[in-house]
This record gives sequence, structure tokens and C-alpha cells, in this order.
Amino acid sequence: GKVKVTYADGSNELLELKNPDNWWPIEQDYYIDKYAFAIDAPRPLRLYLKTGEATLTAYDVLNTNRTNKIDGGAASVLDLPLNPLKKLKNIQLCITANDVVIGLMAVTLTHPKKQ
Repeated sequence: GKVKVTYADGSNELLELKNPDNWWPIEQDYYIDKYAFAIDAPRPLRLYLKTGEATLTAYDVLNTNRTNKIDGGAASVLDLPLNPLKKLKNIQLCITANDVVIGLMAVTLTHPKKQ
């Protein structure tokens, strides 16, 4: 999927959602071992939905004969810097693969302080 930001002038910014680089499942973390999953990006900030804790620390994935599920689930927190000189027109969540569910829980827009 992609997060697409369109400006009033018709130009846009794209944030590609790449599994497993920056788009992780809600119920568990990936087991990063360079075999099952190899990531070429920094681990995304994860927000535990039950507690509100934000962390870059890996959740203990493996347990004897089963996978540990994150109690309450976790969301990936992503950042898409916008051009502060352009007027924002809209934000779209674009799904580009079949059999994939992507949800957008919140968007926070901030404006740089003027000096």
C-alpha cells in the first residue's frame, strides 16, 4: 500500500508501506533473523494499543511451539515529512495488493514554528 499526500498545486508525496520494512502486523512483531525476515530499514516505532507505550524494542516473538501475540495489538508509527511551503489538499490510503487489509488509525499534522 501507499500513503499519498496531494498538494493544492497537484504535486504529491508518497510513503510506500513495505512489509516488513515499515508495515508490520497488528498482532505480533516479526522474527528478524535474516532468514525468516530480513529488514533493510530501521525498526519502526511500535505503539502498544492496550497500554499506549511507544517503543523501538522488539517484542518477544518466539515461545515453545507457538508465536507470542501482542496483548491488545500494536500499531506502526510512521513519518512522512511534508513540504511546509505547499498547501495540503488531501491524504489518501491506497491499497495496491489483493488480500491485504491496511488501516489508518490517526494522522497528526504539525506545522514548523516560524522563527
